[in-house]
Amino acid sequence: MLEGTLSVYAFIVIFPLAVIGGLIFLIRNFIRSTEYCDADARFDGKTIVVTGGSSGLGRTLSVELAKRGARVIVACRTKARRDSTAYFLRSKTGSFNIRTMFMDLTSLDSVYDFCQELVDTEDRIDAIVNNAAILSPQDKTSDDLDIMLGVNYIGHFLLTNLLCDKLLKHGTSSSPSRIINVVCGSLRSGHISRIDEMEGKTEGSYNMRNVYRSSKLALHLLTKELAHKYVEEGVVSYSADPGYVNTGLYKHLEGPFGKFNQTCAKALYRTTEEGIQTILYCLSSKDVLKQSGSLFKDCRVCDIRNSEWTEKSVKELWDRASELILSKGIKMELGAADDEEEADKADSEVADSEQ
Repeated sequence: MLEGTLSVYAFIVIFPLAVIGGLIFLIRNFIRSTEYCDADARFDGKTIVVTGGSSGLGRTLSVELAKRGARVIVACRTKARRDSTAYFLRSKTGSFNIRTMFMDLTSLDSVYDFCQELVDTEDRIDAIVNNAAILSPQDKTSDDLDIMLGVNYIGHFLLTNLLCDKLLKHGTSSSPSRIINVVCGSLRSGHISRIDEMEGKTEGSYNMRNVYRSSKLALHLLTKELAHKYVEEGVVSYSADPGYVNTGLYKHLEGPFGKFNQTCAKALYRTTEEGIQTILYCLSSKDVLKQSGSLFKDCRVCDIRNSEWTEKSVKELWDRASELILSKGIKMELGAADDEEEADKADSEVADSEQ
């Protein structure tokens, strides 16, 4: 009788645990099911800029790009990270064709200075990977912008605009320069109306996850507008969704839900090596060249649409971001362009005087 009772109790305890374990195994396999980019794809002779390259997805991507022959420019958010990242990447890859630079996306001045130095000192730029992101409680950048919209969208908007001339110089229709914006699947839940509150003047309670999703939606709409503006001009743009990846992105999530999310990241989510595959695909594949402006996940295009994302609204968002940056006293063009105009003007004046 006792043995039978113990058997029942054992079944009651073990069976639910087995079911839960099986479900976790299936969920983990589903989340981590990864389509790998061609292992033979090379980037010899290419210069690629990666933001957020000092940790997580960006650091793993920088290692892989360097191993595949690229010259990698890594933007790091602190000078301490810049130095430690340089040592790590060179020791990991054996490549000295890596350059780490300081750029703080919470400061538009810092983004401008980074781009100016980059354009002045690099012969070419073939691709930009706008990877850096922050998921955090309500806060402001040094320019008084909402910190998530400032870092995830406005900073990258300015960076991309300032470097586009350099991209255009070396891109052709057969071998275009590429812009990759790293987004997330939940951007579908983002709202353009939320993006319009870029200066953090939202009414009511602050929903961190909603603002994050909206910032990633803005980045995807940037992809679409870039594709429209530079069609057939030697620059293509893509949004890349790496899926759920175990990175430090979730460290600011608070409370029981935050702890649960962090635990899920460690136990269930993709590794950074798995997460970079779609980014590598968008950087290397020739199959994507006619799909500029699209969103890719697992090395396949995802057809996502929303009636809210009209051509007019996408263009208005671009204009709003430009006006906001200009209102902070930041130029949308680099000084080198002004210097060239001054030089041309001086040459013209000399020629007139000689006549």
